[in-house]
Amino acid sequence: MTTHPNALLLENAYQAIGQGDLQPMLSMLAEDITWTDSTLGPLAGSYAKDEVPRFFGTMMDVYHGTLRVEIAGMIADDANGIVLTRESGTVDGQPVAWTAVHVYTFGNGRITRFVNYGSAEYQRFWAGKQTAASS
Repeated sequence: MTTHPNALLLENAYQAIGQGDLQPMLSMLAEDITWTDSTLGPLAGSYAKDEVPRFFGTMMDVYHGTLRVEIAGMIADDANGIVLTRESGTVDGQPVAWTAVHVYTFGNGRITRFVNYGSAEYQRFWAGKQTAASS
C-alpha cells in the first residue's frame, strides 16, 4: 500500500513544526486559505494566510513551549486530509491532554482550508479557565 503524497506532506509538516520549523506547513497554504480553530481555547477563530504565523506564535505563548502533538492516525487523498492527534501541554502550571481532529482541504496542490476540532477534555479545560476568569 502506498501513502498518498498529501499524507507525506502533512507528516513532514507536523514533524517540522515539532522541531520549531513552520516553513513546510506555511509553504503548503493557498493564498486564500481559511485556517480555523473551532475550540473554546485562546486560539479560537479564523485566520487568513498572513495570520497563520501569528496563530502558531500565540500557541507557543499559551503553552510556553510545552505543547506536544503526536499523530495518532492520518488519511489523505487529492482533496482532503484528516489528522488524528494526541496533544498535551501545560497552561499556567496546569497540565492538559486531549485528542483532536485536524481537517484539511486541498486544491491545486495547496491547503485551502484547515479546521481544528478539539475533544471534550480540551473544551472542558478552557471552559473552566473562562469560568474562573469571569469569577
